[in-house]
Amino acid sequence: MSLVLFLVGAALVPIAMFNKVPRYVPGRLPPPRSGPGAQATAARRAAPPRVHLVPARLTEQGRALLTALGGSALLVSLLLTLLGH
Repeated sequence: MSLVLFLVGAALVPIAMFNKVPRYVPGRLPPPRSGPGAQATAARRAAPPRVHLVPARLTEQGRALLTALGGSALLVSLLLTLLGH
């Protein structure tokens, strides 16, 4: 239980601090090869999947709420760990 609370708190606090959330961007496949003599009109390359940080667009109240919930989760996980539960 303390590990779950720690992970939740560790996710919420940075979102509130930096006002950014990760977004998964799938990769692109390479274009199909053309037959001999054909010219490719668009030079699109293959791109690997990646994760971008995008703005979370949080209000001050939203940032305060995420900070309070994340900090509380971190404190409870610390106390549960110290108590041995």
